[in-house]
Amino acid sequence: MKSSAVTAVAYPGLPLIFAEGYGRNRVSLHGHISLALMSIDGKVRTETSVEPAGAQGAHVFLVDGKPLSGQRGMGMLKIRDMLLARAASNCKLAIHSCNHGILSGSSDSGAAALAVGVSHVLKHNIPLHELHDIARYGSETAYRSLYGGLSEYYFANGRPMARCLLHAEELREIVVYAASFDYPRYSADVLHRGVAKHPRYRKRIADVKKRIHEFKSHLIERDFLSCLQLMENDARDVHRMFDEVGLAVRQGRMRDLCASVERWRKDGLPCYWNVAGASVVYVFTTRKHKAAVYRKLQDYRPQEYMVAGSAHIA
Repeated sequence: MKSSAVTAVAYPGLPLIFAEGYGRNRVSLHGHISLALMSIDGKVRTETSVEPAGAQGAHVFLVDGKPLSGQRGMGMLKIRDMLLARAASNCKLAIHSCNHGILSGSSDSGAAALAVGVSHVLKHNIPLHELHDIARYGSETAYRSLYGGLSEYYFANGRPMARCLLHAEELREIVVYAASFDYPRYSADVLHRGVAKHPRYRKRIADVKKRIHEFKSHLIERDFLSCLQLMENDARDVHRMFDEVGLAVRQGRMRDLCASVERWRKDGLPCYWNVAGASVVYVFTTRKHKAAVYRKLQDYRPQEYMVAGSAHIA
């Protein structure tokens, strides 16, 4: 197979309205809404190069210079093998994936960049919803990075689907600051298993459709501040549950910063916090208030982010 190498780029994802839990083949079991994020200099990203090695060559797959390992690694190999089988190709691929400055969400961007890169090299013309069916084997929330912007995961006739609700260009009003901490983190899989044991978990799952509907209602009106308030409420609820099952993600200064953000808002500064599974506090505001929020965050040496676009060939 004669083709030059390509480099696919994808940006990490962050949940806004979320329901934990996934089943076989990393199918997320519940709907959710997420963002793809990029640093304002564009450097925070996954870059995955894919190059055919020919039928007589050997497969190579390295992530940040290291061989794949664990369940996530096996899922990434599944993406490669499924795309090769779909192309009826015995081509061997040399894949090198590098995460540049990603604080959280690297499995999302890794799966999305891999699916886009391999599909391009194999000259597939796969509809995005079918590519999503493959990419989720590497990450149950790969849709965040694959679709970019503000995206939704949902079910249609029982089939998991995803769609972009607003493109990155429509969300330039949103400014995000990321404050990173050195606390040890739990894997997403550990958090999923832990929170499912919480006595309030079933109610949280039962309420997810209502939370998503409310979020989308505000989105129609472009009421971003109400959307961000719902995001923070959702994050606060799940982190309270994490705490109560002994899996505290927000520790020490992270918890203090979240409390400070809530206090600044009571004092009249529109800002909202979000924490996923990593030791990072994301603080959201609007362009009008970015300077004031940045001044409040200076001691945390924040990195500025914006909403990112979809996974693509560089």
